[in-house]
Amino acid sequence: MRYFIFLMLFVCSIFAFDINFKNFSSDFEQKVQGNNSSLNYKGNFIITQNKAFWNYTKPNKKQIYINHKEVIIIEPELEQAIYTQLQNLPNLQEIFKNAKLISHENYEAKYENITYNIKLKNDNLSNISYKDELGNLVSIYFYNQKFDQNINENIFIPKIPSHFDIIQ
Repeated sequence: MRYFIFLMLFVCSIFAFDINFKNFSSDFEQKVQGNNSSLNYKGNFIITQNKAFWNYTKPNKKQIYINHKEVIIIEPELEQAIYTQLQNLPNLQEIFKNAKLISHENYEAKYENITYNIKLKNDNLSNISYKDELGNLVSIYFYNQKFDQNINENIFIPKIPSHFDIIQ
């Protein structure tokens, strides 16, 4: 769940760079490095102003549906769906309102003792990195970004198999 929260925080951050869009989609790779270990996550997502669908493909499949603050996490390997609420998110507007240009297309923002490094490439979000509260280096890379595509709204409706356990 921790990696989801971090990823969610940062993709929402693209709003801070005044990008007006109806929807935004991208492939991503997230690397978490710490204490002689490294975890890599891959997937893709699509977000609108108030909905999101995250599709993790590696190392384990997982789908995350967000509608405002309601979150449904489907874990096929565990045959379960988890219903929860987003809580305790950093104030993204404050983080990015204080982002300062460090060098060409590189920004830095400080919020609650964490420094976020934001890199743009050709005015698109390229990657975000920071050290989390456990001292892990978290880097998120964005690929194949698309804006304002025609999308089927059904992508935001969770598809939970009837035999899955429901956790609320």
